[in-house]
Amino acid sequence: MPAASVIIPVYNEMKDIESVLKKIRKDYEVIVVDDGSDMDICGFLGKKADKCIRLEKNTGKGYACRVGAEHASCEKIVFIDGDSQLDPYQIPQFVSALDKADMVVGFRSRSDVPFQRMISNTFAAVMVFLSTRRFYRDVLCGFRAFRKSKFLEMGLRSNRYEFETETMIKASRRGLSVIQVPVSVEYKRRGMGIKESVRVVIYQIKELIRSYV
Repeated sequence: MPAASVIIPVYNEMKDIESVLKKIRKDYEVIVVDDGSDMDICGFLGKKADKCIRLEKNTGKGYACRVGAEHASCEKIVFIDGDSQLDPYQIPQFVSALDKADMVVGFRSRSDVPFQRMISNTFAAVMVFLSTRRFYRDVLCGFRAFRKSKFLEMGLRSNRYEFETETMIKASRRGLSVIQVPVSVEYKRRGMGIKESVRVVIYQIKELIRSYV
């Protein structure tokens, strides 16, 4: 049995996914979920991943992550983006931390985050705090890990980039134990577009209102 399942949602990241896979330990199960890319990433990867699941259309990161979790063979599951901005060599830290917690969340140093992203990250952290009364240093980082049983019990519904915020809020409301781990990041492209950013903000506002009603 592998030590953990590593789930990598990808969308048109043909250039980066190979470099991500090369840095993942051989004793981990690697699951790539192709979220309806224009090219056939699963065909391109061949046997370089233990499992590669191709979705027929682009449904969103949250949906891709849930599909990956359902196909994971291990109780310990780790999510990392496929764009090579996060460091797969740090995956063992997340796997080890799951011995002491239900959920592990990466947080990026402020000095590594562009100003525009820092503003959106700070806003998101404040909204999550107001909804849960728990403070997390980085609620939007895509590098995180869970015990699979706890992840599936949360009843996650968000299909797109609300996924990160939803996991933080629902984990807090369910009383899951959370460890925060510092991670390095190397930005190579812009983040969410305006449409996705607005979608995330609307979700955060709805959850804030729900927490007080």
